[in-house]
Order: sequence, then C-alpha cells, then structure tokens
Amino acid sequence: MIPAFAVLLVFSPIGIAEGQNPAYLTVTVTGQILTAGFNNNVTITVTNNYTTGIYPSNTIRDVDVAVSLPTPLQMLGGSHWHYDSIALRQSVTISFQVYAPTAAIGSSYQGSVTVIYRRLGDISYAQETHVISFSVRGWINLVLYGVEVTPSVTSPGGNATISGNLLNNGNVAAFNANVTVESEALAPGSPASVFLGEVDPNIPRPFSLLVKFKNNLAQGNYSLVVKVSAIDTNRPTSPYHVQLRSQIQIKKTVVQLPSQPRQTGGMIQIILEILRYLYGVFFGSPT
Repeated sequence: MIPAFAVLLVFSPIGIAEGQNPAYLTVTVTGQILTAGFNNNVTITVTNNYTTGIYPSNTIRDVDVAVSLPTPLQMLGGSHWHYDSIALRQSVTISFQVYAPTAAIGSSYQGSVTVIYRRLGDISYAQETHVISFSVRGWINLVLYGVEVTPSVTSPGGNATISGNLLNNGNVAAFNANVTVESEALAPGSPASVFLGEVDPNIPRPFSLLVKFKNNLAQGNYSLVVKVSAIDTNRPTSPYHVQLRSQIQIKKTVVQLPSQPRQTGGMIQIILEILRYLYGVFFGSPT
C-alpha cells in the first residue's frame, strides 16, 4: 500500500511560498532618477545571497524575474526574464528603458521586482518581491544666441551695449537667471551684469546691459565673454551654465583741427573786396 501522505505528495500541485521572509536575494537599481521627456536607462541587478539552509547547494534554479512599474511610467520592451540558475554570490543584470512624461515632473513612484525561484531539493517555489522607487525631474537646457555689441568700435574709457537672447528649450522653468559680461577690458567696479529671474520653457528672454571700458586701454580687439547661470529649484545646488564669446575693437579717437580757408590773391584780393563793398554801398549791387 502507498501511504496516504505519499499520494498527496505526488498528486498535489507545486505551490509558491508567498512573501518569503527573510529575503535571500539582493536587488540593486541604478538609474532611479528619471528625466521627463526622455527614454531613461535603468539597470537592475539580482544577486543570490542564499547562504542558509541544509541543502547541499545554494544555487537557485528556474529563476523568473518580473519588473512592474506604475502608471504613468512606461517600460519599453519586455518585463520578464528567465534564468536556468544563479549560483551563490553570483548576479544577473537586467537593462531596459523607462519613459517618463512631463506630467510626472516632481513626482515619485514605486515599482517592484518579483523573483520566483527554487533550490535543489525544494518542492515549492519561493517568491521574493522587492520595492524599487523612481523620481522624475525636469530638464533645463539654456541656449544663448543673437549676442551683439553696439557699437562694435569704441575708444578707451568708452561704453558699449551688450544685447542678446536667452532660450530655455527644456521642459521645466529655470530660475534666478543672471547674465554677466567678463573681460580684461572692462573698467573695474563698473556694473556688468543683469538679472533675468525666471526663464520659462521655449519663451525667448531678451537682455541688454551697458558696460564701460578702461581708460588706459591700448588699441586692439578685446574678447567679451557673456555668461548665463540659472538653477532648477528642485536642485538648487546644481546650477546650469552657458556662455558665448564676442569681441569689441578699442580705437583711439583722432582729433582733427579745423582747416583754415586758403588765402588766394593776397593784398590785391583784399583791396578788390573792399572796393566791391564800397561800390555796393553807394551805387547798389552791380546785379
């Protein structure tokens, strides 16, 4: 006779040990900070740390890894991976891409990595679920263009106006934007910056500032560096920078004395002019 418990063992379906505790696998994630509007690279590493138990092998077999992400995050490609085995202290690495929409900027989300496996000698499968988190941030890209120097030529000690446009073609506003002009030709102590403040996405911000040059400059061309800095309020310690070079020509002004009218004819010409005047007084104009 076959014992009753043996019959149950043969004909009962293989089960899964839900919510195994403690966890014997280590799950690490890189790329948890997602940039909205882009396909972001995410890597998950699953390591076998199964060191307890009385079984002769700590290798886990028939391993299924499933990744689940919440809406609105979109996982590109498949979400399941299968491995025949993972030896003790060995790892498998999964790479995929996640798209985050701009509506998710500033939000955090929790997904999960579920691993189902069994060990040699086990009847049931074990299951471990590891929570993974993601945060979504915006993107700032500053573009400086249309920079002009007016006038393009000035004298030592003179002034010039630096104008241009700043564009943020990202998807989140930049704040505390400031434009500064740097050059060895600028007079010390004179203002050379202008504050723009908030720069919204895809809206050009024109700027203009007056700069003064040193009085003792030699003639020549001098470089002007227009620099812009701004911040993302969610990451104020990581400012954004962009710069553009231009130049101005310093040329000394040449002062010309007014030319004296040429005297032709000498004394004879003078006498003729006097006689012509007297004739006009007594007899009227000859014409």
